[in-house]
Amino acid sequence: MDQSLDFIYNHFRDIEKDDLEYVYRGQVTAHLVMNILELAKTNLAKADDTRKMRSRIYYIMGEGLQNITAHQAVADDPADNSAIVVIYKKRHKYIIATGNLMNRDSEAALREKLETINHLDAEGLKELSRETRTLVGFTPEGGASLGLIEMAKRSGNKLDYLIKPVDEAHSYFYLTTEIDISGSDEGGGKTSYTIQDLIDVHENFNKNNYNLSFKGDFDQENLLSLLSILKSGMSETKTRIKLYGVMVELLQNIVKHADNKEGYTGWKAGVFYIKEHDDRFSLMAGNYIDKTKASALAERIERIDSMDSAGLTKEYNKILFNFNNDPVSTGLGFIDIRRKSGSKIEYSIVDAGNGRDFFMAKIDVMKVD
Repeated sequence: MDQSLDFIYNHFRDIEKDDLEYVYRGQVTAHLVMNILELAKTNLAKADDTRKMRSRIYYIMGEGLQNITAHQAVADDPADNSAIVVIYKKRHKYIIATGNLMNRDSEAALREKLETINHLDAEGLKELSRETRTLVGFTPEGGASLGLIEMAKRSGNKLDYLIKPVDEAHSYFYLTTEIDISGSDEGGGKTSYTIQDLIDVHENFNKNNYNLSFKGDFDQENLLSLLSILKSGMSETKTRIKLYGVMVELLQNIVKHADNKEGYTGWKAGVFYIKEHDDRFSLMAGNYIDKTKASALAERIERIDSMDSAGLTKEYNKILFNFNNDPVSTGLGFIDIRRKSGSKIEYSIVDAGNGRDFFMAKIDVMKVD
């Protein structure tokens, strides 16, 4: 099995145990924040949580993302400039975790704010919120302070954070916020997601040059949100246009072919990754399929991978203009992936138990000057 596909299988074969896991690594802009929030909004709309709870979660996510734009700095090393955003839901818990580079001369003031916030109870946070609105107003500094206060107040939990020195001028600021949605007084207990987990994710994404991962329900709305995030995270180039086209087909493949999440109707559980290399991007995806469909799927991909450019075009036109064919069963999407990427489809199918297999695919998209 390809090393990248092996990574997906070992880390995401239990995708049905989590409701949502989204990770983004890169530059965070106001436009990107809007697109990430739209993705979150789509997934929140599907949840069983009350409208009031969904609004609270959405607000905290927004403040967490805005916090990056308020504090982020730029260093000489481009790798250090990448922010990290994690949105994670497991049963009755939401985790919003972020990390960004910041100037060290702001470190003491930020640490003081966070310590003050974490030592206050609910009433103390309400009073601090009122004071901040009155004394500081809606300046960028005041807005950043108020955002942190509101995150603690609305989540009902302390803000877990770490400020890690990077060089003489910069530090990296990690922040996690946990939101309990169980409705119980006990809160269901603390999750196992810690600051160290966030650091591990960040280091893994930096080491392997991962740009984005999404684990959860794949439907048309999530597909469009992920495509919008790709658009806002990259400048308009021939590479982005090419990457966008392949990504559309690969995500559509999950939407069309994925087996439903066990015990759910219409929930297509899957995982998607983007990894950047010096000369190319790798798009990787994984999803469950009915075991009875595995052999036909493997034969279809092997046949498509054996074709040259002329053969692919001929097969594409043959299927497209035969109105009696079902484009899904004929593999039209995979043919389009081959034609647009110029690369073969690397894949693996692994037994997942309960009459299902886990299908993984990887497509390389070469960068264009």
